[in-house]
Amino acid sequence: MIEAPASPFPFEHPRFRLDRARPEDNADICRLFREVHVSGDLEVNQERDPDFFGLQRMHHGPDVAGGPVTTWLAREPDGRAVAIGSVIVRDGWLDGTRVRTGYLCDLRVRPGFRGGLALAACYPRVLDHLARTTGAEVFTTVIFDDNEMARKVLSGNGAARRGQPVYRPMTPFEMTSVQTTWRRRAPARVVAATAGDRDEIADFLARRGQERVLGEDFTGDLLDRRLADWPGFALTDFLLVREEGRLVGCCAPWDTGAVKRTRVLGYHGQMAWVKRGFDLGAFLIRYPPLPPAGECFRFAFLTHLEVVDDRPDVLRDLVLAAYARLYDRRLHFLSALVPRGSPLAGAFRGLTVQRTAMTLYTVALRGSPLAERSFATTRPGFEMALS
Repeated sequence: MIEAPASPFPFEHPRFRLDRARPEDNADICRLFREVHVSGDLEVNQERDPDFFGLQRMHHGPDVAGGPVTTWLAREPDGRAVAIGSVIVRDGWLDGTRVRTGYLCDLRVRPGFRGGLALAACYPRVLDHLARTTGAEVFTTVIFDDNEMARKVLSGNGAARRGQPVYRPMTPFEMTSVQTTWRRRAPARVVAATAGDRDEIADFLARRGQERVLGEDFTGDLLDRRLADWPGFALTDFLLVREEGRLVGCCAPWDTGAVKRTRVLGYHGQMAWVKRGFDLGAFLIRYPPLPPAGECFRFAFLTHLEVVDDRPDVLRDLVLAAYARLYDRRLHFLSALVPRGSPLAGAFRGLTVQRTAMTLYTVALRGSPLAERSFATTRPGFEMALS
């Protein structure tokens, strides 16, 4: 257990007070999530009702001061919640060595909040505090490629970025979402896991994690803790591909709906025409239409996705098996993380997919040796379902 030095929080400013979020802040945080929209041709928000902290409890990290997850909440003098951000600390692998790393997420700022520059000045203070209390010196975060404002504010090089943490692209990727249309047959070589496969799966994930940059540490009980704590998640959800008796690929489809959802607020511009065409096909072929405004997407992430040598044929069989298994649930999508430039992209030829361009960045304090290092890779340690 790392002993925590004196905390610089709460931080008082004339426009806001920044402090750690507490369970009693849950309702205000959930409200803030609902009120911050992702605009564009497809307008959505993410909901974490009824328990914002539910997803956070699914992150399992080392025994560090303050726990593996910390959320900071900013309130205006009248008590209104105006901004939040979370950091998940965990063990990861780098150059064959176990290190502390963190994931920055849940960043939300209420539109119209006028203390943004002052709040940004707290950012290095937060990361410095985390480095001293947890030992984590390099972090990762995801930014949508079409979010030009976020990319400019967080990863630009202007005067406003002086003293701010350094962002470096690690893995440009696409959230590749396979649309469920007509029924498909599962490849014969893909099998569902049984209780007897637990040790083999855990060993496979542990080896693969050590090969990834900042890969997840499955050498302990991480798999068992996820099976115990993720709602609706079981060992039998794993799909396996073996060749000559050894695992060469696995994934576990999982629906995050119990802890986070994406609600559609509106279709505009090109997306309005996409929805009309897609819904016409849904009517004719009897697959699920896209949700109307006000309803949520139904989809499953292909979690714990590991494929030896990034073989697209293995991934394709896993995707088709997951598709066949979940078809009767009437999901809109099955979503996988596919790094740009990876051979894995070839697995989706001939399937109806939607691709959302994102980039995983590393983040380090300015002046740190890790701020100058490139972590660029097509094999990052990142579980998209928990982001």
